[in-house]
Amino acid sequence: MINVCSEMRDCAACTNSYINILTFREHCRWCYSTNTCGGPLSCPSGVAVATRDPFKCPLKISNAKGRRYTDKLGRSLYALTLAAKQKDPTFCLKNSRSDVKIVKYFEVECDHAKNTCAGMLAVSEEAKALYVIYRGSTIDRQLFQEFIHGIAAQLGAWEKFVNGSGVMTYFHGAFRRLFLEGGMKTQLLKLKEKHEGYRIWVTGHSLGGSLASMTALYLVNQTMFSPDRVKLVTFGEPRTGNLNYAKAVELNVPFRYRVINKNDIGKN
Repeated sequence: MINVCSEMRDCAACTNSYINILTFREHCRWCYSTNTCGGPLSCPSGVAVATRDPFKCPLKISNAKGRRYTDKLGRSLYALTLAAKQKDPTFCLKNSRSDVKIVKYFEVECDHAKNTCAGMLAVSEEAKALYVIYRGSTIDRQLFQEFIHGIAAQLGAWEKFVNGSGVMTYFHGAFRRLFLEGGMKTQLLKLKEKHEGYRIWVTGHSLGGSLASMTALYLVNQTMFSPDRVKLVTFGEPRTGNLNYAKAVELNVPFRYRVINKNDIGKN
């Protein structure tokens, strides 16, 4: 039998191909580490693969001005997420982003265990930008809550979100309580009116990364901001939603980067 998989030279063609083994259809697998296509067991154990859907193939990084991610940009935004963790974010920003002024800090209980979620809105007149910044998970019991909801999501218990997508129940509840009901959305609309034409950067770490991702998609879906003005960069963001969610983010948020470390928990 000819192995059609090995003849495929790019990820898209590979993920659209399959071979027949006896009476079973086996989809080809694209190995990220070797950039090769093969059948079952062709990729080394533990290596990330793409199969069944070209959407899972890696994209080429844009080098166009205004579209690319740089180390300077990452450090600048990560400084904001670090400030969100401090009791006095203003003091922290004086040392890292003195141009960014905090408008308001928000904190709410985001689950039945009384764990809290937090975020803040800020503005930089120098950069002509608004910022939505989310704090990450704070204590182990909050991580445990996320872990339990993550298992349920893998079994199909996704909470309905915009664009026909599904997200993890814990993130959905936190987003509703903090952004929709906690005052962030209302305050952001006021900032939009005051600073017409400003770009909006949405960022966060860990849990905050998931909330940032949901916020960016929501802002575009609700036409609160045009897609070209929304800039999404997350750090250590766990898996937020299902495949439809990932596709919705990619389709609606042109500038989006998910920065991860190999030691991050739940990055896939």
